[in-house]
Amino acid sequence: MTQTDERISRSETDQTDASTAIRASFQRFPRWTQHLWTWITGKALPGQQPLVKMNVTLYVIADMVALALGIGSAWWIVSSGPTWSLLLLPLSWVVTVSAARVCSTVIAHHCMHTRFTGKIKYDREIAQVLSTLVCTEDADQYYEDHINLHHRKETFATIADPTIQHLLKLGFRPGMTVPQLWRRLAWTVVSPLFHAEFLATRLAQNLWRSATYRRLMSLGYLGAVLGLVAWQSAWVPFALAVLVPMIPLYQIVALLEFLSEHAWFKAKDDTLGGRAFHVSHSWGRFNGDALPEKGIGVVRSVGAWTRWTLRLAFYHLPSRILVVPGDLSQHDFHHRKPSTFEWVRAAYARQADIDAGHPRWPAYTDVWGLGVAINRVFTILSEEEESSWELVRAEGELVVAT
Repeated sequence: MTQTDERISRSETDQTDASTAIRASFQRFPRWTQHLWTWITGKALPGQQPLVKMNVTLYVIADMVALALGIGSAWWIVSSGPTWSLLLLPLSWVVTVSAARVCSTVIAHHCMHTRFTGKIKYDREIAQVLSTLVCTEDADQYYEDHINLHHRKETFATIADPTIQHLLKLGFRPGMTVPQLWRRLAWTVVSPLFHAEFLATRLAQNLWRSATYRRLMSLGYLGAVLGLVAWQSAWVPFALAVLVPMIPLYQIVALLEFLSEHAWFKAKDDTLGGRAFHVSHSWGRFNGDALPEKGIGVVRSVGAWTRWTLRLAFYHLPSRILVVPGDLSQHDFHHRKPSTFEWVRAAYARQADIDAGHPRWPAYTDVWGLGVAINRVFTILSEEEESSWELVRAEGELVVAT
């Protein structure tokens, strides 16, 4: 067991207690606000039931409406809105990016698990339409990468996992220090090369690496969009309302999500069974800080509440909406129960599983704060031996050998 494993193992009980205390502190707010706090934090209260019984149809309709509102409002702001409305443009981008991420990493993702209609044929077709809409990986390749590689216990979070190969290609290397990894992240999100290669991959997956019918779908869709924009000479609104959120902003939050999702480079413990291994490499990613303490005096209280509010508004809430929307906060629940239809209300389903004693599974791990989750991954990565990973480039492609 590594030093990281020992530290994490010793702190699991403390983390669980702390997580319970953080969410419980929000009960100082009125009872009628608790479902809002569950959505913001991603963490439900013990015994809490969803306010609305959302189903998959309403879920996808709500997401499509959000996507249309995000793009539509940004288009109006740029093309005909008053000057002051430009201040609202970033909010439109947030809505667009969040809806696009839900489209690809939540709805299409569960279609891969046949958890939308329950019919393989229909779910695969829905995933193809959604991935065409936001120009992401086609359903056939997505199935291969996600189901056959990512979810298999033999390849999950190993060198065969496509996400690890992608992160290695981006320069996140075992043996780098945590500060070095943070600097690498800061450079990557603004790197023109990162964005160009990410976009090139997305276009390739849509226009020439997919099945013929899927290529025709993408060509027809992209051709129609670009043709309409050219006909209306609306290149500026198109660039600011569509391209900015759908390319650089989408790609930045995708990277942040990947880097906080799993213990990607944690050494595999062959003594762990499949379930325990998945648990050891997964955690819930929640958003929020415990409410300031009572009785600390007026001056300290004002400072504490100001800090709490600013962190909520500019750190935790953007993280929830952009990086871990939908059931991504409870992604560890998905790895325990990938075949459940409860993904549309995952916060409540995960808590219900905890309340029931998570039968046949080890305890859950809760991580509060996106930065904490990323730092957890970086700490694990920094303690791996660089010599155990060898990177070779051949014919422009990354070849990884262990």
